Amino acid sequence: MRALLRALAAAITATSFVVVAVSPAWAQTGRPGVTPSTINVGGMAALENFVGQPYGSTFDGVQAYFNYVNAKGGAYGHKFKLIAKLDDQDSPSTDLVVARSLIEEKHVFAILPVAVDNFTAGSYLARSGVPTLGWNINAQWASGYPTPGSAYPPGCVAAPGADGTPCTSSSGAPNLFGDKGSFLCFTCPDPAPGFVAAQLGIRNVAILAYSVPQSASCAAGLQAGFERFGSNIVVNDHSLQPGFSDLGSDVDAMRAGNVQLVATCMDVGADVRAAQALKRAGLMSVKFFAPQGYDPQTLKKYGAAINGFYFLVGFVPFEEASISPGLQLFVKQMHKLGKPVNELSLAGWIDADLLYKGIKAAGPTFTQTSVVQAINQINGYTADGIRPPINWSFDGHRPGHEGCGAFVEAVNGKYVGQFGRPGQPFLCSQALPLPTHVGPDTLYYRPPKPGEVLPSSATVPTTSPPTP
Repeated sequence: MRALLRALAAAITATSFVVVAVSPAWAQTGRPGVTPSTINVGGMAALENFVGQPYGSTFDGVQAYFNYVNAKGGAYGHKFKLIAKLDDQDSPSTDLVVARSLIEEKHVFAILPVAVDNFTAGSYLARSGVPTLGWNINAQWASGYPTPGSAYPPGCVAAPGADGTPCTSSSGAPNLFGDKGSFLCFTCPDPAPGFVAAQLGIRNVAILAYSVPQSASCAAGLQAGFERFGSNIVVNDHSLQPGFSDLGSDVDAMRAGNVQLVATCMDVGADVRAAQALKRAGLMSVKFFAPQGYDPQTLKKYGAAINGFYFLVGFVPFEEASISPGLQLFVKQMHKLGKPVNELSLAGWIDADLLYKGIKAAGPTFTQTSVVQAINQINGYTADGIRPPINWSFDGHRPGHEGCGAFVEAVNGKYVGQFGRPGQPFLCSQALPLPTHVGPDTLYYRPPKPGEVLPSSATVPTTSPPTP
């Protein structure tokens, strides 16, 4: 199951992507940003963004983790210090400018967090070798390749096969670490909405997306996923413009085709407008699969307007924090800092945790290069039970062998877990290739309970250093 696609609509704000040719001449094998007492890092985020999400919360998550680990002594006598929180202004060109500033002016040891819509700095950062950790919503995390909408790392020549198998001919940049793994493919079959349809017994579905390339690519992935599970796609409209107020002929087609589920590649505000348009037309019980919106602030803002919206969550839902020591620690430290608990702050926390554990694994004479190498030897990484495992040595930078996710539904002002089991929110299946149906023979649940046997492809021993 792919990462949530929250940044797709944001590309509308950029009529062109500016790519500046840069060629850092140095190899980052030393310890820039490391003083006798500190490890200096800096991050970048689109503080004001088209989709209206709190990207700046990633800084809060990083700071909360650093506060916690510094109180435990830091790493090898060094305390972590977040010395820069730069705003890329949701601009492709500014994104590269701030990335260069972090490396060439501020001389940080690592870049984190990164939470941007236009990750045009990906190529520059990949070639710099600097450990870079962030929220994986951009195709550039896979390789640093700067082409907008790029689905595969350079050198990957095969498109996804009819069986749903993505191209695996090359791995991405080894120093780019997304919080959910670094590989992201917009056009690969997305099984999540098809799974929701199957679980709800829904046959007839619709797809709505913006006309920009990224959103259209997402629509292609939704189409392939629905077809994989045998859904009947009544409407597939990827021509919508931002600010639309109705769905025109799409509504008539959905009514005639008895559509019961709509999957979108848009921001949650647009999804709400679409749902309202359907209700005005008398389609009162249509469910939505939304790529964005699992946030307490979304509930406060939209209330009953998002009833029946389903969301895929790549971590233990906050409502089930009791099963995850790492998530409980995160919530406690965020409250201590006085900052909101949301997906963005959690992404920053995970980024900081992975950096700390990479440094611990690299040893007291750690360098940028040795930390990158150490992280790429960590398997079974869950951030202390927060998320499904990432195997950085073989799946982190390329299509994974396992797909896992938790589902929640908005119900009367609350998020309610769906389809999982008590204490096991993650539904998982083989990912290479995807199964053609969902059932006991293709699904299993995480975290496993004592005595449960997982498929051999899912049983990777944890090699992550402990949290202090």
